[in-house]
Amino acid sequence: MARVRQLLQPLPLLSLVALMACQAPEPPRSRAQFNLLSPTRVSFQDQATYQSTLESISNVALAAEIDGRIIAMAMHEGQRVQPGDDLFTLDQVQQQAQVNASAAEARKDRVNAERYIFLNDAGAVSTKDRDYYVTQAIESADKLRADIATLDYKHVVSPIAGEVGDIQHKLGSVVQEGEIIVNIVDNSTLWVRLDVPAELAHRVKPGLSVQLRAPGSPELIAEGAVNFIAPSLDRNSQTLLVKASFENSQGDLRDQQRVSATLSFGANTLLSVPVGAVLLQAGKTFVFTAVTPAQAEKALARALKPKPKRGQLVALQVPVTLGLPQNGRYPVFKGLEPSSKVVLGSLAQLRSGMVINTGSKTKS
Repeated sequence: MARVRQLLQPLPLLSLVALMACQAPEPPRSRAQFNLLSPTRVSFQDQATYQSTLESISNVALAAEIDGRIIAMAMHEGQRVQPGDDLFTLDQVQQQAQVNASAAEARKDRVNAERYIFLNDAGAVSTKDRDYYVTQAIESADKLRADIATLDYKHVVSPIAGEVGDIQHKLGSVVQEGEIIVNIVDNSTLWVRLDVPAELAHRVKPGLSVQLRAPGSPELIAEGAVNFIAPSLDRNSQTLLVKASFENSQGDLRDQQRVSATLSFGANTLLSVPVGAVLLQAGKTFVFTAVTPAQAEKALARALKPKPKRGQLVALQVPVTLGLPQNGRYPVFKGLEPSSKVVLGSLAQLRSGMVINTGSKTKS
């Protein structure tokens, strides 16, 4: 009898082990803590950004109009000049000699013309001879005026108000006709050229805001407005030339400065999520939403095994269509509803069907 009792004593322990083996295993759960948030509506600027270059509206390249040596230079680099201010003077000796010769020739031809007019009136010479000398007098007078005008080319003054740029020739240099000596640049007002794609051309209107930033920098450096829209598109590129001007009273902007120009069409209020809630896979964008097991099974078209406990939420990876981020948030065009519960946290650890360990629930 004692032997029978000894055989029966282990039975309760065996029964407990068998019972534990029959219990359902825990569903897969991420150890990380996640927060849940709802998409919120915020205002997004409807805009397009272009890389461009600032150009001064008034920029004059001054070139030598005749050959010569620079014998005087009143200007210096960085100098502010006004219209009519002296810049430089070229050697005038050779040209002055040409003017003197032309003046002498003009005087001689005028005397001959007057003489032949008198003789023709007296019947001593033909009208044909008179007309020949009169024509010579007219031509020599015209040449004198042209040579005097050319003499003025030796003395160069500023045609506009602005700042003297890089002086490419020094005092005493010999320059040839057409060589650039200096640029006078007026940076008080500048503009940028924007090549807007044809599909956006109908949305461009005069007065639209354009913001300037340094390439790769979020800091705003200037704000202007559209003041020119080309009447037709470029045949080859199918883009519309748009210009925007910027007042530069402080002198912070420079001609030929590379900028990032943002053209704003207006603002739209859209659903949005933080950039941290978005997962990029194979060039596509996704978010994880927290749903009930029944919703997950319907979306995945399969049963969840093992089945989550009652009241638990599971992750569901959802494809979304997003716009460009602004102020740390993506605008959502497709894929989410205002009632959706979006998962925020270590998204790389999640998979569809996993139980979510939630921390605090946020609203935005």
